[in-house]
This record gives sequence, structure tokens and C-alpha cells, in this order.
Amino acid sequence: MKHLRNFFPLLFLILHSLVYSQIIANVSAKNYDLQSVDITIGNLIVQLNSVGEISGFQPKNSDGDVDYYDNSNFDSYRSGKLKTIGNLKIDYWDILDKSDVRFGKIKSIGNISIEYYDNFDTEKSGKVKKIGNYQIDYWNKDVIDNSRLGKLKSIGNVSVEFGLKYIIDSSKYKKIIKFGTVNLDYWNDKIFDKEKFGKLKSIKGNTEEVSIKLIW
Repeated sequence: MKHLRNFFPLLFLILHSLVYSQIIANVSAKNYDLQSVDITIGNLIVQLNSVGEISGFQPKNSDGDVDYYDNSNFDSYRSGKLKTIGNLKIDYWDILDKSDVRFGKIKSIGNISIEYYDNFDTEKSGKVKKIGNYQIDYWNKDVIDNSRLGKLKSIGNVSVEFGLKYIIDSSKYKKIIKFGTVNLDYWNDKIFDKEKFGKLKSIKGNTEEVSIKLIW
């Protein structure tokens, strides 16, 4: 019996670590820029756009009643906003200082919490800082090239990289070139393949956990 008591906490930790997670980057097939990222945690998909805003979310099971917050006198920060979808509850940031960039933004979806960079993080102010256990970061100013400024830099251990403008090769400029394990390459021959120059040449490294999806 003693062994069983020790076993159940261990089993809980193992099952908790096995919560299904997936990160998919949605990339434009026209300009090869990052459009959004779908982050799946358990039974919930949260969509983050390329500049760090929650652009949507989707529970895998939407059965049940849908309700909204309706107390404009005491809950102005969330009045009229979605409250529940079935058993899934959504809450919003309630901050005394209404000028705070977090005021009224989504705070939690079910048991998934969402945090934001506050007013003191000048370059990242108002952007999503954390979704569940995923820490999120963005590209800062660059002395030479600011084409990545404000764009997603990392989601957890998934790094996001964009091509810079080089004198000898501009084929990857402003285009996504790496998303975690996924690498993207572009045609860079201006002489023999000039019609293809700058167009996508290959995508390699997609996995079940981390992948890129082209949006045509």
C-alpha cells in the first residue's frame, strides 16, 4: 500500500508532462513572412499573430452554452466579452490603472494563463509574454537592420529567425528562414534562375510537434 501511495504522485507527474502540445507557424506563400502561430496545449488552440497579439483561440470541443460578461457597472474591463464556451471559462485582466497595456486583455482561457509585457518594457509593451508554460520573446532594435523589430523571436525553445539584407544576397530579406527545427531556403541565383529568385526553394525539418504551414 505504501508503494502505491508513492506511485500515484509519480503517475500524475508523468501524465501531466504528456499533455499534448504542438506549435504550427502559418507563413504567407506570397511574401514568406510569418502571419501567425497556432499553439496547441491539451484541448485548446491559441493563435498568436506575428507582432505578439492573441488573434484567436479555439477549443477542440465547443459543445455547450455560450455566455458573456454583462455587468458594465462593476466589470467594465470585461463587459460584453466572452465568458464561457461550455465548461471553458475565459477571464480578462482587471487593473486599477486603465492606461496599463494589459487592461481588459485575455488573462486566462480555461487553465491556460496569459501574461503580457507591461508598460515598462518599452519595445515589447502590450505584447504577449507567456502562454501557459511557453515564454515568448521578440526581436529588439538592431543597429544595422531593424527589419525584424517587434517580430516573434522565440516561443519556449522554438526560435524564430528572419533573413537580413546582405549586399551579396538579398534573396532571404524579411522572410522567415528558421522556425525551431524547420529550415526554409530560397532561390538565390540571379543569372540562371532569375525567374525564381527570392522564391521558396525548400522546407525541411517539420515534425509533429513543430511545423510550418504555407498559407496560399
